[in-house]
Amino acid sequence: MSVTTTVKTESKLKNKEQDIKKAVNSKNLDEVIQKVKAVDNSCSFEKCKARIELFAIECKFCDRRFCTSHGLPEIHGCGEAVRREEKRKMMHPNAKLNQEMISQAHTRLNMKLKQLRMERKKKK
Repeated sequence: MSVTTTVKTESKLKNKEQDIKKAVNSKNLDEVIQKVKAVDNSCSFEKCKARIELFAIECKFCDRRFCTSHGLPEIHGCGEAVRREEKRKMMHPNAKLNQEMISQAHTRLNMKLKQLRMERKKKK
């Protein structure tokens, strides 16, 4: 992504954030919801003006909403983040231990410690 594209995207995000802040100033909740929906119903891709009222794809890397044409992270500029995430998954496939694996590890550890204690007592 070039510098000008990044600056344009950041300015678009700032404008959107400012519009949302203006919309939230009202005390009527229904009015606030309608104003926020009106601000946040277009694709976040730089030159795309597609409406995403009914269906939008939210990127888990940049937390922005896109139309179906720009929903893939590689298309809208999160390709590097996807690559890092997939590389991390490949290098550490079981990074998250579930409760069953933890309990099995505790059991094995306790058995090993018990065995070592028994061997230590036999030597005396």
